[in-house]
Amino acid sequence: MSKNNQKTSRFPSLSHLLPWALLLLFGAAAGYLGAMLVDRMGLTGGGIAAMVLGLAAGFFVQLVLHEGGHLAAGLAAGYGFVSFRVGSWMVIRRAGRLRLVRYRLSGTGGQCLLSPPPWREKGFPVFAYNLGGPLANLLVSALCLGGGWFCRERSPFFAAVLVGIAVMGLYLGLTNGIPMKIGGMPNDGYNALCLRNDLAAQRAIWAQLAINAAQMEGRRLGEIPEDWFALPGGAGPDDPLKGAVWVYRYSRLVDQGRYQEAGALREQLLAESGRLAAVHRYALEADEGLFDLLEGRTEQGLKRLNSPEIQAFCRQMKGNPGIVLVQYGAALAAGKTREAGRLRAQLEKDLEAWPYAGDAAATRELLVWAEEKLCKSVTESDEKICHTE
Repeated sequence: MSKNNQKTSRFPSLSHLLPWALLLLFGAAAGYLGAMLVDRMGLTGGGIAAMVLGLAAGFFVQLVLHEGGHLAAGLAAGYGFVSFRVGSWMVIRRAGRLRLVRYRLSGTGGQCLLSPPPWREKGFPVFAYNLGGPLANLLVSALCLGGGWFCRERSPFFAAVLVGIAVMGLYLGLTNGIPMKIGGMPNDGYNALCLRNDLAAQRAIWAQLAINAAQMEGRRLGEIPEDWFALPGGAGPDDPLKGAVWVYRYSRLVDQGRYQEAGALREQLLAESGRLAAVHRYALEADEGLFDLLEGRTEQGLKRLNSPEIQAFCRQMKGNPGIVLVQYGAALAAGKTREAGRLRAQLEKDLEAWPYAGDAAATRELLVWAEEKLCKSVTESDEKICHTE
């Protein structure tokens, strides 16, 4: 990296500042409107609490509407339903039936994932699916603002709730519609911008949706056709969208037991980690630490996994079996048998609850190999840690 680049990197980019600026702007607007309405209606403690609860419910409503916008736009464009998540609750379609499961993805309040239409050389419909969520928020916000204005005299309390819902919808609509990356993750507007006149980016979106749909049906990455992981023109991980497909390609190599090839690809991706979404970069670094341990580089692996960034990432990804496996391996390598026992039990629970059966099976296979490598130093009294039935 050049000195100029190093110097520039000290300053936060517009995409990092904009979410915080919008949060401050809408927070100030909500506070001003709330104070004005409370003063006008003469609300006391109970009334204020009721209004705050109403606004909190309004945020939940806007979150559901956002994901519902993606769902409606996608279904209208020929996509198929796969999953719909709000918070940590997710409705999935598997074997033709709907099921309710728990699933959490750090940095997202919800997510609607669909199976894409068949790929065509000229691409496939993508803009409506990406922008359906923000447009739903903005449309409902406009209706709520109109309703709040209409009700301001007859029912100031109801008007306050409608205005609060509108403010929250404007915030969600703008932070998801204005192209930017939040916490390293590209938002809907960023995805739509990358897809413009970029066939490789369109293929990257198609591949991610198609692979996710296959995984939801229980298929393992190693069983999915290899051409799903290739981008037109041999495109590299030039941005978070394309980078995600390359990370999938890496995970496929791990699933197939091709660890040497996977390690070379992991090193390549981490060398250009600035182009990856933060969640993918940290996941690769965590994997690198685990493979350091498995290949006998214990000190190096523990140093990598004990870094503040990876520790924070592992806490954020609580419940992800692959990350819990990394933590379990680190505890074994460090001789922390009590912590290892706790993480082993947690790993079993997380694997049972994980909605991706093929992914869980792949993690179990890696677990067996990890215990063969790392349990040699475990004493006989602690042997049950590595051999839970």
